[in-house]
Amino acid sequence: MDQLDIQTKIGLVVVSASSISELRYPKAAPPGVAFLTSRMMLAEGESIDALIEMESNAGRAVGELASAKVDSVAYCCTVSGALRGMEGDRQFCQELEEQWGTPITSTMMAVAEALQHMGMKKIVVTTPYPDSHHVAERAYLKEAGIEALTMQGMGLETAEGFASVLPQEIFDFAMNAWKDFGEEADGLFISCMNHDGMAAAQALEDEIGKPVVTSHTATLWSALSQAGETKPLPGYGRLLAEPRADRRKTAA
Repeated sequence: MDQLDIQTKIGLVVVSASSISELRYPKAAPPGVAFLTSRMMLAEGESIDALIEMESNAGRAVGELASAKVDSVAYCCTVSGALRGMEGDRQFCQELEEQWGTPITSTMMAVAEALQHMGMKKIVVTTPYPDSHHVAERAYLKEAGIEALTMQGMGLETAEGFASVLPQEIFDFAMNAWKDFGEEADGLFISCMNHDGMAAAQALEDEIGKPVVTSHTATLWSALSQAGETKPLPGYGRLLAEPRADRRKTAA
């Protein structure tokens, strides 16, 4: 009989209509790492108010994953973390950790930590979002000591739209945003957990010669570290290609 060779389980809390994280992460993850998912319903229209209402499902979603004995949980929504602000986001994760006894990162917290880790203080940001979604994200980055020199969005408004953008289109859009600010910027950040920037990250790094972080690479970097998975993961930019700290030991 076959036996599942799984050493590490990472829980993903995802927005109900999202699909990219669950499809991309198993392709990128080290051997022996598996992903379990819980969803939060987001009302049709996907407005800022709908995102805030969605958060009422957070405890239930994390609890479901904790019951499956995952090693860490990634709360996979960039905008909702931005809306909480940096301190509110940190408190949000801490309260869920205390409630369920499982290490938790939010995407925005992971992004801020990853950008700081890579020494990226001035960045170009691209997103699939309308401009209204950029306000909170810019403010969160500023709290983290990071200046968004420009935030350029594709103007899309639905999860289906975010996910439909091909990696080549993400690459082309990012290069267009980079051309006027790249000389001053320390690197590039591609935002959104239902937008497959992770697939374009390495090609973009090779082209611009500076670090490229995406919502997906930052979230995976943090969740793997919290679960004690430290081996380099090449092919998605230098953030994941470097060895990671074992944050289980740090916490201990």
